[in-house]
Amino acid sequence: MQDKVDEYYASVLLNSENGEKTITDDHNRSSDEENLDELLDELDKELDENSDFLSAYRSERLQEISDHLKQVKKNVEDDGYGKLQCIDNESDAIEICTKSSMVVIHFELETFAKCQYMNEKLGILARKYLTTRFIKVKVQTCPFLVNKLNIKVLPFVVGYKSGLEKVRYVGFSRLGNDPNGFDIRRLEESLALSGVIEDSFTTKKCSSENARSFFSRNDSGSGSDLDI
Repeated sequence: MQDKVDEYYASVLLNSENGEKTITDDHNRSSDEENLDELLDELDKELDENSDFLSAYRSERLQEISDHLKQVKKNVEDDGYGKLQCIDNESDAIEICTKSSMVVIHFELETFAKCQYMNEKLGILARKYLTTRFIKVKVQTCPFLVNKLNIKVLPFVVGYKSGLEKVRYVGFSRLGNDPNGFDIRRLEESLALSGVIEDSFTTKKCSSENARSFFSRNDSGSGSDLDI
Protein backbone atom coordinates (compact mmCIF):
# COMPACT_ATOMS: atom_id res chain seq x y z
CA MET A 1 0.00 0.00 0.00
CA GLN A 2 2.76 2.43 0.88
CA ASP A 3 4.25 1.84 -2.57
CA LYS A 4 1.05 3.15 -4.15
CA VAL A 5 1.06 6.19 -1.87
CA ASP A 6 4.66 6.90 -2.88
CA GLU A 7 3.72 6.47 -6.55
CA TYR A 8 0.91 8.97 -6.11
CA TYR A 9 3.29 11.49 -4.51
CA ALA A 10 5.75 11.02 -7.37
CA SER A 11 3.01 11.48 -9.96
CA VAL A 12 1.81 14.72 -8.34
CA LEU A 13 5.37 16.10 -8.22
CA LEU A 14 6.10 15.13 -11.82
CA ASN A 15 2.90 16.71 -13.12
CA SER A 16 3.62 19.87 -11.17
CA GLU A 17 7.15 20.08 -12.57
CA ASN A 18 5.73 19.63 -16.07
CA GLY A 19 3.24 22.42 -15.48
CA GLU A 20 0.22 20.13 -15.51
CA LYS A 21 -2.81 20.55 -13.26
CA THR A 22 -5.75 18.32 -12.47
CA ILE A 23 -8.50 18.13 -15.09
CA THR A 24 -11.87 18.18 -13.39
CA ASP A 25 -13.99 17.18 -16.39
CA ASP A 26 -15.58 13.81 -15.61
CA HIS A 27 -15.01 12.70 -19.20
CA ASN A 28 -11.32 13.57 -19.17
CA ARG A 29 -9.95 12.63 -15.77
CA SER A 30 -6.31 13.18 -14.88
CA SER A 31 -3.98 10.29 -14.11
CA ASP A 32 -3.62 11.63 -10.56
CA GLU A 33 -7.37 11.36 -9.99
CA GLU A 34 -7.42 7.84 -11.38
CA ASN A 35 -4.46 6.86 -9.20
CA LEU A 36 -6.21 8.28 -6.15
CA ASP A 37 -9.37 6.31 -6.89
CA GLU A 38 -7.37 3.11 -7.34
CA LEU A 39 -5.46 3.70 -4.11
CA LEU A 40 -8.65 4.30 -2.12
CA ASP A 41 -10.32 1.25 -3.65
CA GLU A 42 -7.37 -0.91 -2.67
CA LEU A 43 -7.36 0.44 0.85
CA ASP A 44 -11.11 -0.11 1.12
CA LYS A 45 -10.57 -3.78 0.30
CA GLU A 46 -7.67 -4.03 2.73
CA LEU A 47 -9.67 -2.59 5.61
CA ASP A 48 -12.65 -4.76 4.73
CA GLU A 49 -10.52 -7.87 5.33
CA ASN A 50 -10.34 -7.09 9.05
CA SER A 51 -13.57 -8.42 10.54
CA ASP A 52 -12.87 -6.71 13.86
CA PHE A 53 -12.46 -3.32 12.30
CA LEU A 54 -14.97 -0.74 13.48
CA SER A 55 -17.09 0.41 10.59
CA ALA A 56 -17.17 3.99 11.85
CA TYR A 57 -13.39 4.13 12.02
CA ARG A 58 -13.12 2.51 8.60
CA SER A 59 -15.16 5.31 7.09
CA GLU A 60 -13.21 7.97 8.99
CA ARG A 61 -9.92 6.42 7.94
CA LEU A 62 -10.81 6.39 4.25
CA GLN A 63 -11.97 10.00 4.41
CA GLU A 64 -8.79 10.98 6.24
CA ILE A 65 -6.62 9.39 3.57
CA SER A 66 -8.61 10.93 0.74
CA ASP A 67 -8.44 14.39 2.32
CA HIS A 68 -4.70 14.02 2.94
CA LEU A 69 -3.88 13.05 -0.64
CA LYS A 70 -6.03 15.84 -2.05
CA GLN A 71 -4.30 18.31 0.26
CA VAL A 72 -0.91 17.04 -0.89
CA LYS A 73 -1.93 17.65 -4.48
CA LYS A 74 -3.10 21.19 -3.71
CA ASN A 75 0.08 21.91 -1.74
CA VAL A 76 2.29 20.92 -4.66
CA GLU A 77 0.23 22.51 -7.43
CA ASP A 78 -0.70 25.79 -5.76
CA ASP A 79 1.58 26.54 -2.83
CA GLY A 80 5.14 25.58 -3.74
CA TYR A 81 5.48 22.40 -1.70
CA GLY A 82 7.71 19.55 -2.87
CA LYS A 83 10.79 21.71 -3.36
CA LEU A 84 13.08 24.08 -1.47
CA GLN A 85 11.56 27.39 -2.51
CA CYS A 86 13.56 30.62 -2.54
CA ILE A 87 11.68 33.53 -0.96
CA ASP A 88 13.05 36.95 -1.88
CA ASN A 89 10.85 39.14 0.30
CA GLU A 90 11.15 39.16 4.10
CA SER A 91 7.47 39.92 4.62
CA ASP A 92 6.55 36.92 2.46
CA ALA A 93 8.82 34.70 4.56
CA ILE A 94 7.18 35.95 7.76
CA GLU A 95 3.71 35.32 6.35
CA ILE A 96 4.63 31.77 5.32
CA CYS A 97 6.10 30.96 8.72
CA THR A 98 3.12 32.32 10.64
CA LYS A 99 0.30 31.03 8.44
CA SER A 100 1.51 27.65 7.19
CA SER A 101 0.88 24.54 9.25
CA MET A 102 4.48 23.27 9.10
CA VAL A 103 7.49 25.16 7.75
CA VAL A 104 11.24 24.68 7.61
CA ILE A 105 13.12 27.88 6.81
CA HIS A 106 16.81 28.13 6.00
CA PHE A 107 18.60 31.45 6.39
CA GLU A 108 21.45 31.22 3.91
CA LEU A 109 24.40 32.94 2.35
CA GLU A 110 24.65 31.80 -1.25
CA THR A 111 28.43 31.87 -1.36
CA PHE A 112 28.83 29.76 1.78
CA ALA A 113 29.48 26.08 0.97
CA LYS A 114 27.79 24.81 4.14
CA CYS A 115 24.60 26.63 3.19
CA GLN A 116 24.63 24.98 -0.22
CA TYR A 117 25.13 21.64 1.48
CA MET A 118 22.13 22.30 3.73
CA ASN A 119 20.06 23.33 0.72
CA GLU A 120 20.80 20.01 -0.93
CA LYS A 121 19.58 18.06 2.10
CA LEU A 122 16.49 20.19 2.58
CA GLY A 123 15.61 19.83 -1.09
CA ILE A 124 15.61 16.05 -0.72
CA LEU A 125 13.33 16.19 2.32
CA ALA A 126 11.01 18.68 0.62
CA ARG A 127 10.22 16.11 -2.08
CA LYS A 128 9.43 13.51 0.56
CA TYR A 129 7.33 15.51 3.01
CA LEU A 130 4.60 17.19 1.02
CA THR A 131 2.68 18.60 3.97
CA THR A 132 5.64 20.71 5.15
CA ARG A 133 6.78 23.80 3.30
CA PHE A 134 10.54 24.15 2.85
CA ILE A 135 11.84 27.64 2.08
CA LYS A 136 15.16 29.48 2.02
CA VAL A 137 15.90 33.17 2.38
CA LYS A 138 19.08 35.17 1.96
CA VAL A 139 20.22 36.74 5.22
CA GLN A 140 20.89 40.01 3.38
CA THR A 141 17.19 40.34 2.52
CA CYS A 142 15.74 39.81 5.99
CA PRO A 143 17.44 42.09 8.54
CA PHE A 144 14.44 42.07 10.88
CA LEU A 145 14.41 38.29 11.23
CA VAL A 146 18.20 38.09 11.46
CA ASN A 147 18.08 40.50 14.39
CA LYS A 148 15.03 38.96 16.05
CA LEU A 149 16.38 35.40 15.85
CA ASN A 150 19.89 36.55 16.74
CA ILE A 151 21.39 34.85 13.70
CA LYS A 152 25.18 34.88 13.92
CA VAL A 153 26.21 31.46 12.61
CA LEU A 154 25.25 29.88 9.28
CA PRO A 155 23.60 27.75 8.16
CA PHE A 156 20.67 28.66 10.39
CA VAL A 157 17.50 26.56 10.08
CA VAL A 158 14.27 26.89 12.03
CA GLY A 159 11.23 24.60 12.05
CA TYR A 160 7.80 26.07 12.79
CA LYS A 161 4.49 24.36 13.45
CA SER A 162 1.38 26.54 13.47
CA GLY A 163 3.55 29.61 13.93
CA LEU A 164 5.46 28.19 16.91
CA GLU A 165 9.17 27.46 16.79
CA LYS A 166 9.74 23.76 17.41
CA VAL A 167 13.41 23.30 16.54
CA ARG A 168 16.42 25.24 15.29
CA TYR A 169 19.81 24.27 13.90
CA VAL A 170 22.81 26.55 14.20
CA GLY A 171 25.49 25.19 11.94
CA PHE A 172 25.74 21.40 11.96
CA SER A 173 26.34 21.00 15.71
CA ARG A 174 23.04 19.21 16.43
CA LEU A 175 23.46 16.84 13.52
CA GLY A 176 26.64 14.95 14.39
CA ASN A 177 30.33 15.38 15.07
CA ASP A 178 31.41 16.30 11.55
CA PRO A 179 31.66 20.10 11.23
CA ASN A 180 31.52 19.84 7.44
CA GLY A 181 28.48 17.62 6.92
CA PHE A 182 25.90 15.26 8.36
CA ASP A 183 23.79 12.21 7.60
CA ILE A 184 20.43 13.38 6.25
CA ARG A 185 18.76 10.79 8.47
CA ARG A 186 19.87 12.75 11.54
CA LEU A 187 18.13 15.86 10.26
CA GLU A 188 15.06 13.92 9.17
CA GLU A 189 14.69 12.18 12.54
CA SER A 190 15.16 15.43 14.43
CA LEU A 191 12.56 17.28 12.37
CA ALA A 192 10.13 14.39 12.80
CA LEU A 193 10.60 14.32 16.57
CA SER A 194 9.93 18.04 16.70
CA GLY A 195 6.67 17.55 14.79
CA VAL A 196 7.69 19.79 11.90
CA ILE A 197 7.53 16.96 9.38
CA GLU A 198 5.15 14.03 9.35
CA ASP A 199 6.10 10.57 8.21
CA SER A 200 4.95 9.58 4.74
CA PHE A 201 1.25 8.81 4.99
CA THR A 202 1.05 5.13 5.82
CA THR A 203 -1.98 2.91 5.55
CA LYS A 204 -2.29 -0.04 7.82
CA LYS A 205 -4.80 -2.34 9.38
CA CYS A 206 -5.95 -1.19 12.79
CA SER A 207 -7.52 -3.05 15.67
CA SER A 208 -10.68 -1.79 17.36
CA GLU A 209 -8.44 -0.40 20.13
CA ASN A 210 -6.55 1.63 17.54
CA ALA A 211 -9.85 2.93 16.26
CA ARG A 212 -11.03 4.05 19.68
CA SER A 213 -7.73 5.82 20.32
CA PHE A 214 -8.09 7.55 16.96
CA PHE A 215 -11.29 9.26 18.07
CA SER A 216 -9.90 10.30 21.46
CA ARG A 217 -6.44 11.49 20.51
CA ASN A 218 -5.52 15.15 20.99
CA ASP A 219 -2.74 17.16 19.41
CA SER A 220 -1.42 19.50 22.08
CA GLY A 221 1.88 21.18 21.48
CA SER A 222 3.85 23.95 23.07
CA GLY A 223 6.56 26.21 21.84
CA SER A 224 7.64 29.80 21.55
CA ASP A 225 5.60 31.96 19.23
CA LEU A 226 7.34 33.63 16.31
CA ASP A 227 5.81 36.77 17.84
CA ILE A 228 6.15 39.01 14.80
